[in-house]
Amino acid sequence: MENFLRVLMMGIVSLAFVSVNAADALPSPYESVKTVTDSLLEKLVEIQPYYESDSERFFREIETSLGPFIDFKGFSRGVMAKYYRRASEQQKDRFVSVFQSSLIHTYATALVEFDNQQVVVKESNAPQKDPKKARVNLEVTGNDGTVYPVEYSLVLIDGDWKLRNLVINGINIGLQFRSQFSAYMQQHKNNIDKVIENWKVDG
Repeated sequence: MENFLRVLMMGIVSLAFVSVNAADALPSPYESVKTVTDSLLEKLVEIQPYYESDSERFFREIETSLGPFIDFKGFSRGVMAKYYRRASEQQKDRFVSVFQSSLIHTYATALVEFDNQQVVVKESNAPQKDPKKARVNLEVTGNDGTVYPVEYSLVLIDGDWKLRNLVINGINIGLQFRSQFSAYMQQHKNNIDKVIENWKVDG
């Protein structure tokens, strides 16, 4: 996964999505992404200094912001793929927890490198085939002028749009993690417990 973290860094800025009360009118996926992208960029300016002075607080702030808006259970199920059926409920729960922690830590570290890059959420009038699923496209422009396309796959859960997967500059992050999990299974001789114990986001 050469340059994986560099590419991930470019698209990670707007990973949070608006939490919507089921009793309220549901915003479009575009509105959700746009609103929280703007909010997160403002928050990043406030908390970025904590990375050096109080790293625990920095990671905690990022997890508080992003954690509720990512479908970690669905995301991790896709990462485990065929091995999900082999895992016990306890193993599934443990992997969700480990996956969440490693993902947040990686995203938070990537956010530190964000330096006034431009993020544009692209509005689309294309109809969604499934009202409970959506794709939202963004463009992140780096300091060198390079434009990185980002596509979010969202799922509607209890009135909230949540992240299920993302594709950054043509790299399917979910498939990258799935390949990593499979490689770990081979490395640890199909011992799921060992994979969970040793899981980290490879760069």
